[in-house]
Amino acid sequence: MKKFLVVLVLVLFSASVFAQQLTVDGEIKTGILWTKTEDGINPIDEKVDLGSKDDAGDAHGRFRLNINYFNPDTNMGFKVRLNWEQWMNQSKAPEWPYAFGYGNFFQDQFTLSIGRLGFSPWGTGGPEMWKELDTSQSGGIRAEIKPSIVPGLNAGFIINYFNSPREAGGDVKLSLLEILKESVIGVSYTHDYFHVRFAYRLDSEYDQRVRNVTGEGDELLYRVEERILKDYLPGFQIWALGYYAGVGSPHEECIDFQNWLFAEYAPDMFTAQMRLGLDVVANRSIFHVRPGFYWNFFEKFVVVGALFKYGQDFGEGKVHPGSPYYTIEIEPKVQVNFSPNAYAAFAYNFSREYVHETPNHIKDKKEPIQQTQWMNLRVGFYF
Repeated sequence: MKKFLVVLVLVLFSASVFAQQLTVDGEIKTGILWTKTEDGINPIDEKVDLGSKDDAGDAHGRFRLNINYFNPDTNMGFKVRLNWEQWMNQSKAPEWPYAFGYGNFFQDQFTLSIGRLGFSPWGTGGPEMWKELDTSQSGGIRAEIKPSIVPGLNAGFIINYFNSPREAGGDVKLSLLEILKESVIGVSYTHDYFHVRFAYRLDSEYDQRVRNVTGEGDELLYRVEERILKDYLPGFQIWALGYYAGVGSPHEECIDFQNWLFAEYAPDMFTAQMRLGLDVVANRSIFHVRPGFYWNFFEKFVVVGALFKYGQDFGEGKVHPGSPYYTIEIEPKVQVNFSPNAYAAFAYNFSREYVHETPNHIKDKKEPIQQTQWMNLRVGFYF
């Protein structure tokens, strides 16, 4: 760990001395998190720990560092992201979501990236879903074509390694052809009125996302945005995104189809958002409705509001037949923004979710519901 920090400091120092186009940014989030879970069958599980529910991982918090360097003389650079979510001394080195070098050629109409890929021009981009198909176990090569005759177009492909462990690959042998079967094709197009992204990943039978299953199918993702409504109603926007795993697979257990549609209106005084989701997993579908409203006071110094979530599952795999809902959730929040880059907040969350019925539920004549409450006093910096 010490060697890693020394190397990182040397890289940042040398880059800042010999070039000016170096940017370092990131975020740090943590807090105090109280959680109480009960299902009427098992003993109540109550605990207090450090943590933040504001998209900060599942441990003590998140320290994220983004390092971007570009040399205009060579038209080349690199991008690195580091994540710390376990903050104990005995923890391992930080995770590397991506670390790759890139070069722009032919008057910036062609970009070639090599390394552990990420920061994809063809990702979903969130919220609810932050998904990219570029990633693999051992890195890859990404080629982007941005022709000047079609402004806004970015199309290309990725040659990379397997994105899952082999598990049990059967008689399939590792070969160049099997690696090429993991390739990705991507395209995005930006216009004054809309923006679209699409990526498609082929699948080799050498690796397996689902254990002991071959022929899992391909993957695709998309993002669609409208950009014209803001001209008529400032602060209003609509967008959608989705991910589909198991394309063309004959195996039901390989299907994972997630979709989200967002509508948001955010003038100066408040932010109102509606999120609609539809997940199809094997023989079960889940419909989500997630409205939220937050009022801004004193030029967004204080933000007060809440979100509500309702989910209903249906199909042969429904968790509990006849249940009026699959999950319900309410989360009020008060946030103080010290600046655009620093905040403190308190949030309370109450949720109830149907789980699979057990003999104990039947014996005690109790509905199979798990109830969870948490309170989170948290802080965050963006630098």
